[in-house]
Amino acid sequence: MGFLVSFNRKLYLTNYVNSIETKINDITTQKLNLTDKITQLSSQISDIGNTDSPAVKKLEARKSELENFEKQLDIKIQKYQAQLQAANTELQSADQMLQQNIQRSFSYKVA
Repeated sequence: MGFLVSFNRKLYLTNYVNSIETKINDITTQKLNLTDKITQLSSQISDIGNTDSPAVKKLEARKSELENFEKQLDIKIQKYQAQLQAANTELQSADQMLQQNIQRSFSYKVA
């Protein structure tokens, strides 16, 4: 019974780790796209040059919004990385338990 429980736990944790890694990759992709947009806005602002124009103020406001969203994405990434670290630690523990159960279940002792 211990072998099956350990095996199922390891399978569940592996899927959970993969899920978290996918979320981190998706957020990282979003962040890269956002960084490109921020860079484009910065370029447009510097091309206009006149810092008092309404167009520049509108672009700067949009850039500020995107930078705040980028910070929120950073916070999400940190949260998922902490969860990933905890899940990997638990996965290692489950793997050790599985190995112990395999040794216990399939070892032959001569009396």
